Formats: sequence, C-alpha cells, structure tokens
Amino acid sequence: MLRFPVQKDVRLLKSPLNEVICQVRYPPVLRIAEEKPIGFQERLRGQFPELRMEHGIVVHMPSQGVSPPSPESGPSIFRFVSRDGETVVSLAAGFYALSTKAYTHWPGFLKSIQMVNEAAYAEYGLPYATRIGLRYINHLTLENTDTRNLAELYDILRPELTVLLRADCWDEPLEMLNQLLLAGEDGENLTLRTGLKRDEDESFFLLDFDCYVEGETDLEQLAPLCDRFHDVIYGAFRWCIREDQLSVFEPVLVDEEV
Repeated sequence: MLRFPVQKDVRLLKSPLNEVICQVRYPPVLRIAEEKPIGFQERLRGQFPELRMEHGIVVHMPSQGVSPPSPESGPSIFRFVSRDGETVVSLAAGFYALSTKAYTHWPGFLKSIQMVNEAAYAEYGLPYATRIGLRYINHLTLENTDTRNLAELYDILRPELTVLLRADCWDEPLEMLNQLLLAGEDGENLTLRTGLKRDEDESFFLLDFDCYVEGETDLEQLAPLCDRFHDVIYGAFRWCIREDQLSVFEPVLVDEEV
C-alpha cells in the first residue's frame, strides 16, 4: 500500500519535468489501421493542426536461422502536433496517447486528455480500456537545480535515493538506475524509476513516475482515475525531494496563481 504524505499542490516555476504522458490502450480497432482518421483529426485540428504519419517495422525471424530476418511494414501511428511542436496526440489501432514537453498545470493537461478521449470514443466507439497510465518524467540537472556539481544535486533528494552514488569505494559513477514497482489501491500500480543517467555529455538524476491500472476499465472512469494517478505521482515526487529543498524549483501555490 502506498503511504506517501498528502501535499498541497504547487506549481514549480523551474520545474524539472521533461515530459508528461497519458496513454490509453484498448482492444485493436482495425478501422484506425486501415482508414485515414479524418473525423478524429477534425475534432482536434484546432489545437493540433500538424499531422505526421509513422509506420512501424515488424521483423520476422526465421525459426531455423537459414534465411535472413525479413522486415515488413507495421501498423500506422498518426501524430497530431500542436503549433509549437511541444504537445502530441498519438493514435494507433491499439492505443491513443497525449504527451507534452510544455506541461504547466494538471487541470489543463486533464482537460486535453478528456478532449482526446471524447474524440476517440465518438469516432471509434471504444468499448473499454485495457490499460490506462499516467507518467511524469523528471530530469534534475545542474542547471535546473542551480547546483555546481552532482554532490550538491544529490542533497536536494532524499538520501535513500542516492546512497549508492555516495559510496566511498568509487568516484562519481557514470550511471545507476533503479526500478521499484509499488502496489496501490484497486489494482493500481506505481513504477518508480530513479537514478543517475547521461544524455550526451550531461549527467542528470532521473525521477520517473508511471502510475497505471491494467484490465478492463470503463473509459468513463478515465478522468477520476487520472486525477487519482496525478495525486499519487505528486505525493511520490514530493517525497523524493527534501522538504527544505523544494524552494530550488520556485514553488507557487496553485490557488494563489493569477
């Protein structure tokens, strides 16, 4: 059972968020794979005017290894992109997703999730979801934490998350990743991925929260489920950051915003 302390929601003016993703999986709908999603696009085109199409690749491996692997065209994925290119709606035969690198606050993101869900249901009559997930990916860098080195960055986090990185037996590690799967209420799970990563020449500390439920779920439950997922993820994020270090991200109380 999850027991993260309940915290008042604040907006971080210097947020370490790299990306926020909501994905809904459902039984495959062949119409999406075989037809152009004209009606779906029309429902979203005001906010997501740009269309990109991608084709997956399926590689068939011969059982005896005599002939070489044979790649074939896989299912199509339609990407509907916002004007600034930062937010994307993805549609495929077995899932739709909303992702953004320009996250500002939860109510706005939830409103967009509901808009996409309503468009998918209206156009394709989705019977139910097989998985609903909400994911927040944070990259804590020297720049967005205003720290001079990784040792100072680690001081922002709970010591439980960085104990191996501070061991006396080695100098600064190049990479360390941990994954913790936690059980919540009513079949919900939280995957917490943490650790030190490198992206090109920059090191950052990863805080990756993925809250989800699997199994047949009525899509009418999408909004309340995502609301609950958000609260769980926010509580987990606040637990990871030492309370006396939250000011690094310049918090502003949501109910005090203009």
